[in-house]
Formats: sequence, structure tokens, C-alpha cells
Amino acid sequence: MAPSRKPSNGRSPIVNPQRQITAFFSKTTTPSPSPSPTLSKKQIPKSHTKPNPNPSSRTQSPSSSPTTPSPVQSKPKKPLLVIGQTPSPSPSKVGVYGKEAVERRVRVYWPLDKSWYEGLVKSYDDESKKHLIQYDDSEEELLDLNNEKIEWVEPCVKKFKRLRRGSLGFRKIVLEDDEMENVEADNGGAGGGSGGDDSSDEDWGKNAEKDVSEEEDVDLMDEEEADDGKKGKRGGKDSRKRKASGEGGKLDLGKKGKSGGDASTGGVKVSVVEPVKNKEKRFSTREAEKFPFLGRERRDAKRRRPGDVDYDPRTLYLPAEFAKSLTGGQRQWWEFKSKHMDKVLFFKMGKFYELFEMDAHVGAKELDLQYMKGEQPHCGFPEKNFSLNVEKLARKGYRVLVVEQTETPEQLELRRKEKGSKDKVVKREICAVITKGTLTEGEFLSANPDASYLMALTESSQSLANQGLERIFGVCVVDVTTSRIILGQFGDDAECSSLCCLLSELRPVEIVKPAKMLSSETERVMVRHTRNPLVNELAPLSEFWDAERTVQEVKTIYKHIGDLSASGPLNKTDLDTTNLNVGEYRPSCLPSILLEFVNKGENGSLALSALGGALYYLKQAFLDETLLRFAKFESLPCSDFCEVAKKPYMILDAAALENLEIFENSRNGDTSGTLYAQLNHCVTAFGKRLLKTWLARPLYHLESIKDRQDAVAGLRGVNQPMMLEFQKVLSGLPDIERLLARIFSTSEANGRNANKVVLYEDAAKKQLQEFISALRGCELVAQACSSLAVILENVESGRLHHLLTPGKGLPDILPILKHFKSAFDWVEANNSGRIIPHEGVDVEYDSACEKVKEVESSLARHLKEQQKLLGDKSITYVTVGKEAYLLEVPEHLRGSIPQDYELRSSKKGFYRYWTPSIKKFLGELSQAESEKESALKSILQRLIVCFCKYHDKWRQLVSATAELDVLISLAIASDFYEGPACCPTIVGSSLSSQVPCLSAKKLGHPVLRSDSLGKGAFVPNDISIGGSGRARFILLTGPNMGGKSTLLRQVCLAVILAQIGADVPAESFELSPVDRIFVRMGAKDHIMAGQSTFLTELSETALMLSSATCNSLVALDELGRGTSTSDGQAIAESVLEHFVHKVQCRGMFSTHYHRLAVDYQKDSKVSLYHMSCQVGNGVGVEEVTFLYRLRPGACPKSYG
Repeated sequence: MAPSRKPSNGRSPIVNPQRQITAFFSKTTTPSPSPSPTLSKKQIPKSHTKPNPNPSSRTQSPSSSPTTPSPVQSKPKKPLLVIGQTPSPSPSKVGVYGKEAVERRVRVYWPLDKSWYEGLVKSYDDESKKHLIQYDDSEEELLDLNNEKIEWVEPCVKKFKRLRRGSLGFRKIVLEDDEMENVEADNGGAGGGSGGDDSSDEDWGKNAEKDVSEEEDVDLMDEEEADDGKKGKRGGKDSRKRKASGEGGKLDLGKKGKSGGDASTGGVKVSVVEPVKNKEKRFSTREAEKFPFLGRERRDAKRRRPGDVDYDPRTLYLPAEFAKSLTGGQRQWWEFKSKHMDKVLFFKMGKFYELFEMDAHVGAKELDLQYMKGEQPHCGFPEKNFSLNVEKLARKGYRVLVVEQTETPEQLELRRKEKGSKDKVVKREICAVITKGTLTEGEFLSANPDASYLMALTESSQSLANQGLERIFGVCVVDVTTSRIILGQFGDDAECSSLCCLLSELRPVEIVKPAKMLSSETERVMVRHTRNPLVNELAPLSEFWDAERTVQEVKTIYKHIGDLSASGPLNKTDLDTTNLNVGEYRPSCLPSILLEFVNKGENGSLALSALGGALYYLKQAFLDETLLRFAKFESLPCSDFCEVAKKPYMILDAAALENLEIFENSRNGDTSGTLYAQLNHCVTAFGKRLLKTWLARPLYHLESIKDRQDAVAGLRGVNQPMMLEFQKVLSGLPDIERLLARIFSTSEANGRNANKVVLYEDAAKKQLQEFISALRGCELVAQACSSLAVILENVESGRLHHLLTPGKGLPDILPILKHFKSAFDWVEANNSGRIIPHEGVDVEYDSACEKVKEVESSLARHLKEQQKLLGDKSITYVTVGKEAYLLEVPEHLRGSIPQDYELRSSKKGFYRYWTPSIKKFLGELSQAESEKESALKSILQRLIVCFCKYHDKWRQLVSATAELDVLISLAIASDFYEGPACCPTIVGSSLSSQVPCLSAKKLGHPVLRSDSLGKGAFVPNDISIGGSGRARFILLTGPNMGGKSTLLRQVCLAVILAQIGADVPAESFELSPVDRIFVRMGAKDHIMAGQSTFLTELSETALMLSSATCNSLVALDELGRGTSTSDGQAIAESVLEHFVHKVQCRGMFSTHYHRLAVDYQKDSKVSLYHMSCQVGNGVGVEEVTFLYRLRPGACPKSYG
């Protein structure tokens, strides 16, 4: 036989995993293991198919559904590998074969595999007298056919119609055995994929023997199926190596399967693969025939039909007869799926996640996975691609249910023996539910600093005598990536203005609400002011808990956390923590924010109920305890628009955020050209998130604004080099805030991090690298803040002194970092993926090491005793194979050896023994080393628990750094203005008789610049509104495109800049704080909310009229354009009259109704201005040149 045929265990490490997966979901009968004779020519019917090398192959049971052709793939396929099962063909007569055998098909018997393999004789070498055989799996081998057991294959006379060259809808005709399935090797050899990393398993070509042994760990079939899967497999190590390297890593393996085609004889079937267009049709036809309970007969788990009250589309009723017809593996999958019909199942099988039935269609469509061959929709991907694929689906709005394997085949076998279990498949459990709002890691998430909020919302309403209907909302906003929970309850008007503001600011990616409990107006607002969030409806009370149930559940969780902390694996260190503020868990105590809402009674019940809805939802995703353990609770600021004077922030409602383009532009919804983009010079992800918060809530109180202005000013001038160096150091930081949250979540193993979950990727190494990254990041931040603290000698800002003084705003974390620095070598641990603690760090590890040293010392003393006893100092210990501490004694001393010595081995001139004492010491040494290894495995977990005890300090460090980053960003932003910039003068309105003012000289635009305007430069203007002896309202006229809307926007943006503490693009700027900005601008409708242009205009104006105060700023652009001229003019005049004489707020009103200018010409409370232009005589027409200058008086005429 050829020398390339090395001994094989009969199981190919490439072929078997996918065979098991398909066998797992294929109900077939067990084939007879006995060989069967080959069909003779006379037995071949008219179909003229080729002789079957394995006619005893598995056949379908009568109850099986009809077979169908396999789905077509876009990539061309290599020839299928025909794998025989038993040595059935009889050998041909031995003869002398030469060139006449070339181009003939031959079947070769491999005795080690006990299988026949078919191929084509490609050529003949006269010198070696050997033929080159190309097998059907494209492998080649030189053989002397005269010395081989072979059988010649007679050619078929069946003729097939020629397919047109280049036809994309068809693939070539292939011959396949009943025992074959097509492995789509483009996805790592197990279940579809789209090239790239999915093309092959990198380890297969490197560690062949390791893969063969690991094969046992992924054997997930029923026992009968597993026995079948071990037969007739070609290759072993040689086969795998040839395919992995010779085929460039792309595998195309034959595998057990079912295929269509009417022509069949002796188990051989001819499969003509159907057009690509037929795939979906074929699958849908099969689903309709095999799963009628998914169609018209569909019911939920409680047998309610669609349309019935309380019908739950998330569940499915499985008929008893269907469940009985399933194998153990099929039943396991359907049990999970029937309870989670709204989710895509990632079903773990060995090293791969598999998608079956309806989920396979999602995988093929959204993840570009390849369908597996067979009648059942099926695809999958390797474990290493989990994060990538789960993030793709979650971001596209899918809910992903992760079902992990929690038992190895060995543990299954042990359970069957010890407990008498009859299970044939390993245990699997739900370990995660991943959606837009519960995604905690991924490539896009790492690149995108914006928070992905999950919002739980509930509502009640009450009628007020004078004000009509008042809505009351309870809101819980969760950022899972940072463990941040924001709670609030607020009253709202009939148009849900407060809720609109909140939704526009946060843009939640996922919403949790009680089913059929929200009003129609609230539902419309959610559609209008969000960006396609994933909406989840929970059953009221049972799932969306009320306040009482929520408090009870939260207390239970905190009690459980307290119990775990008391008995958990806390690391015993020599670190003195007496002076450190270590966070402790008090089981009976709720966080202070929750206690406030509990004490409010009815005024906090809806907020607590919203928290209950969020917690129930997160509980299904195994995130409830993880989140609450280190949750950062906050009260929802600025949610209620009542008592504005008491609030520390200016209010920017939804209309203001959108019309002023604070976060999103009106062109495509991204950040380019927005105020946020103009100010965003932050270098940290957590700084960028804080800047968004500051922009959404500008300060209102005078002292707060001046305090922030002083901090920004203190970072300029002589301190600018240190400021820039600080930014340079921080620019390489990861997102420490999210990184810390992930580390906190791993302090207790649960979900996919649970110890029982079987993972083949090195999850512990990744966890260790993240832990070291967090330590390095915190150390870097602490050093940067310490370096920046030198500027405190030159600044008087109280805020900067607070942020940069250790023990105040900046936590003193140097002793903690010093401990972790001395605990282990960070560089070595990061490279090796293993922590070796330094002495004195871990008591458990030190104790184990001490035991090892004691035993080794005892062995050394014992050696000296033996040398003394036998009188030869050359006696020493040696290690042979796995046997250590063998006493090697010279041959001449053999007569002096005591009788109780055990001879283990010998070599020329020496004998090796174990004494009774050595055997005893070896037992003790083995136990001590086992304890040492166990301590090493748990050292990371103990260090993380120790790290998490100081969670408050790590968070405080991130918070201080984020604020410094944003202050520096504001200090830099003024350098990017065009023209002069100044620090605004904020004037307090201490006296009730004092008139609020707004005055600017040469006011520019913070975003628009000359380079973006094309020809010409931006024209600054002087503007004055309010103040002593000045009108509070400006009535602005002028031609279209004259700059009216731009002027309104730049004034509003300048006010926002002034109140967040930034500089303003003007020579001078004086301002009395504004409590709220109202903006009505542009003509637009809200079709999804059922509002026309005119209705939208009136709704926004009505909100202004009812909510504006004397400290508000109103910007109205061409009010009344949505209706007839007469009606529009009447509306405009009435609204202007109300603001000027009743509300008496500051404002700007642009209009084309020149009648208004005439009416208010003599009103001292209104100033008439217009945007000037120059009219010249053109050729036959008047030419208008826009000057963009703000001039006193009304526009002399209308220019259209």
C-alpha cells in the first residue's frame, strides 16, 4: 500500500463535527454493519446510475418527509467526496495494468479504513510503474494498481441534457451516496459563512492530534447516531492535513445527507441541483407540509389562537404527536424555540453555533451564511465569530437567544451511569438574550461612543378641573454598557411635550412597555421622536411589575448579592484598607435614589413600576443581578416642566433640538454640521457622552455657569501646553467606563460566563487582558491628572481645584493601584494569559506553594538519607517519562537494596527504585500541586472581586476625567470659530423688576464658516433684545434667502453656548439666563404621527403659548405659512400679541406679513428690523444682492 496511508482512528477531525450536527437533526434508522456484495451490471435498472459501493446504507423511515434537492449556493463547488461505509465491492482480478487504465474510473480499497474510495486514473509513470489516482474529493495518490485491491467502475450510458455555459441558476450534476452530506466549508467547515475568518478553522492544520482528541468533546448525537457517525470515514490525520493545506483552507467534504432525484439504485441517487430561485419556495413548501402548526393551526403555549384575548406570539404550542416523532436533539431545539418564537436561536453544538429551520433563513440573509445541504434549512458559524455575528443581528433589530452547551459528552456519560439518566444529548441552557439594548461588546460598540439606551415606560392619566387631561409618566432608562440607571416620574401635557423632549435627547434603541396600557397619543409620540427602536411588550403586573412587586424583587436581589459577597471568594491581601472607602453590600438597604421614590408614595410609584419592567426584561437576559450589583442610579433631570425656576438646567424641547440641529442634522440625521460636532474635541469616549449630556441640558443658575466659565478659562493661556499634553496622554485610552462595567459584571460568573458553560475559545485569557487593560487605563488616567495638577498654581477656578485634588473630586487610588501592580507581572500575564501572583499577595496560592516546597524538601532529605544508608553520594533522583523522583542506584549496590524498594526501571549500570517514603511524598506532592493549580485558576476571579470592592473610586476617577476632557474640549472649541470670540457676561435677575436682556456685538455663527459657504464670508451682526429701556421682541422682515432663519438660529445657539460655559463667537455677549428655548421653524409634517404641516405648526405654537415664561427665549420663523394668507396673518398677529404683552419674554419673530410691521410700528415693546439687500437694474429685470445685514426698520418692500 502507499506509504501515505497512515494508521487512522476511522474518524476525520474535519468530517465528523458537521456529520454529528446533521445527524443530530436527522431521524434515520441504524444501518447494518455487515458488508454487502456490490450490485452487478445485471442488477442495474434503466436509470443507469453508477454502482453503489455501499448498498447497505441508511434508508429513510416511512414516516420521513419527502426528500428535496439541496439549496443552491452562489460559489462553485468542488467534487463531492464519496465516503464508503463497509468494504462491500469484491476486488477485480489481478492483472497487469499500464497506460490502458488511464482515464478509467476505479474504486480502491483502504484496509485501515475498511472503505472503498472512488477516483479517476489520471496518468501512468513508465519508470515507477505507478498510476496517478485522483479521488473524487480532489486528492491525488500514486499507486501500483497491480498491488492494490481495486475494482473498475463501468461508465454510465445515461445521458443528461447539457446545461448552458454560464447559467447562474444551475449547478453541475453530482453523484452522491445516501450517507453523504455536503459540508459548506466556507464557514469553518461547520455551517455556512461568508469567507474571511469563516473559511477555515486555524487550529485544524496545526494540531492534528489535539483536534482528534477534542473530537470526542463535540460528539453531541444520540448514542445510536454516534455509532453510525464513526463508520466509513476517510483519512485521519493525513487526510485532514492534505485538505487543510492543499486546498488552501477551503474544505468541501462529503457527509451524510438526503437528496432529491427520482433516479436511484442501491442507495445511489442522482441529484440535479435546482435553481437558486427555488430555494425559498422549496423550504416554504416543506414547512407548510411538515409544520402545519406554524401556519393556520398556530397557537401559543396556552393554545390560544391569533386574535384571541391575551394571545402570546412569543410562544408556540407543539402538538404531542409531533414532539413524539422527534429525536432527542430535535426535541431539545424545539423546546427552546417554542418558548422564544420572537428570537433567533444560536444553538451551540461543540465548537459551532448552529441555526435551524426559520432561524437559518435569518442567518443566510443577514449574516451571509451558506445553507447546509439537505432538506432542512440549516447554517452555522464557529465559536470565534460569535461576537461579530451576534452584534450584526442585534444591531439589525433581531433578538438573539444564546443556547450554550453546559455539559460535555463525558459528563453526560457519567450522569447516565451514576443517575441512570436516559438522556442521549448533552444538557444545554439559555445563557443570554442579546438585543440592541443589551449588547455589551462588539466592534461597532467599541467604535461608537454614543450610549445605547433601553427605556421602560409606563403611563397613567388624570383629569384636572382647569387644565384638562394630565398625563403622568414613569420612566426608567438603562445603559447596560455602563451600568447606569436613570429613574423619573413626571406630569405631562396632552401633547406629551416632556416625553418628546426626553425621547429626542436620549434616542433609546429599545423600549419596554406594558401591553395595551399606553395611550394612542403616547404611541404616536414614540414613533415620531425615536429612530426605529426595538419595542417589547410585557404583560402588565405579571411581567411589567407594579411598584410594590418591584421593591420586593429589588430587595431580594440585593439580599442575594449580600449573601454572595459574604461568602464569596474575597482575596485576602496584605493591603491596609482601613482608610479606604470600600463599597459594601447591605442586604436590607436600597440605594438612596430608590428610597426617595419609595418614600414619595404615589409620586414615585410609576417610576418604580418602570424599573420593574426594565428589571424583568433584563432578568430574561441574565443581566438583572449583574446590573444592580454595581448600578449607578440617577434621578431623571429636567423631566417635569413645572417649577422651572427651581431646576438647575435650561430646557431644550424636541423641536429645539431638531430645528437648531444640536445633535443631528436635517439632511441625513448624522452629526456633521451640528453644534455637537463643532464642540466635540474630546479624546475619550466617556468625555464625548458627557458633552452630549451638557449640550442637552445647559446650565440655568448663575453661579453654576460662572463656575464652569472659570474652569474653561483656567485651561487656556499659560496652561494650554499642559492641557494639550493631558489630551495626548488620554487619546490612547480604551472606553474605560464600559470596560469597568464589563469587569464588574464578571465578578460573579453567570450567563455565558458561568463555569458550567462549555467554551472552546480561551475566554479567561480575554477576560484577563481586559482586566489588565482597565488597570493600565486607570493608572494612566491617575498619572495624567497628577501631571495636569501643576496648573493649579496659576488658576483660581474652584471647579478645577476640586477635580484635580486627590481626596476630593479626584479619588486617591494610588495605594490600590500599587497593590495590583505588586500583585503580579502585568506584561507577563497579558502575554501568557495566566497570572502568577507574587509572594504575599494571595494567601491561598502562597499556602499551596509552601506545601509544595515542604514536600520537595522532604524528598531532598530523603535522598540524603538514602545516600548515607547505601554509602554512595552518586545516588540521585531522575525522571523517566511520567515517573518522577526515581532513585537511581548504581548496579553494584543492588545487593544492598532493602526489600520494600519497588523497582521501576533500569538502564545499563543503574537501577531505578521508588521507596515507600518516596511514594508517600509523591502522593502529597501531587495533592499540593493540584491545590496550587486550583489556586492559580481562581486567582483572576479573586483579584477581580478585590478590584470591584473599589468600584466607587474607579467610577469617580472616570467621572472626573470625563469632566476635565469636556472642559478642555470647550476651551479648544473657540479656536475653531471664525472671527472674534469672547467669554459671555452672565447677568443675574436678582430683582423681579429687572428686565432680562440679550445683547451681542458682531455675533457670528458657531458652526457656519466661510470655507463652507463658498463665495464670501459669514456676515456678523449686532443684536439687542430686552434690557433696560429696550424692546423685548424683534419683528424681523426681509426677502427669502436674506438670512432671517440663520439669524434666529445663531442667536439661539449663542445662548446655549453661553449657558454651557463655552465662549461665544462675538466681540461681546451679555445675557440674562434663559430657562427655556422655544423654536418654531420650517414647514414640515409628521405623517407617522398623523399630523399635517398646519397641525404641526399649531401644536408647537400652542406649547410655546402655554409654557413660556418671562425668562424664556422664543424664535418663530414665518408662523402661519401652513394656511391661507388671511388666516395665517391673524394667527401670527394673535401669537405675537400674546408673547409681547402677556408673557413678556424675549423673542424674535420673522415674517412676510408686512401688515404686522405696520401694526407694531409704534409699539415700544417691539423693535422692527429687516435683513437688508441691494436692488440693482439688470437686463430687463431687477437684480437682488443679499447683504445679510440686520438693519433697523421694516423691509421697504416684498421681494418674494
